[in-house]
Amino acid sequence: MIIRDFRLSDIDDVLAIEYEAFPDPYPVDILLKLHESGAGFAVVELGNHVVGYIIFWIRDGIGHIIAIAVNSNYRNMHVGSLLLEKTLKVFFSNGINKIGLEVRKSNTSAINFYLKHGFEKTREEENYYGDGEGAIIMHYTKSENN
Repeated sequence: MIIRDFRLSDIDDVLAIEYEAFPDPYPVDILLKLHESGAGFAVVELGNHVVGYIIFWIRDGIGHIIAIAVNSNYRNMHVGSLLLEKTLKVFFSNGINKIGLEVRKSNTSAINFYLKHGFEKTREEENYYGDGEGAIIMHYTKSENN
């Protein structure tokens, strides 16, 4: 497995993963705008296929995970963990020690994934998503121990 920066030629694989992973996937124009805006956008490549990706940014001294997803055939193979760990290193190397994200209240596997990686639930936002579902707001704060 290779972790590398997103390339425009990856868009079809990323879109397929996005539409498989999320009930409200980002359309292609949003993904491309995120890439063009300078958001961090990394993929995991296996063979000649992208099997996972992460999109993140740094705003006002805080890191933010915008999206992370893995092709269902490659889940539970540490692809998501590799992406998250690499992204945390990018944040830390840029002096960013606080990272936030939002996750659907119903997405217990994602919540547990983030908890396993040191994120904490900080609050809930009702009606966060377009379909009315609430979100769990989670944060990670780097300490001297991690």
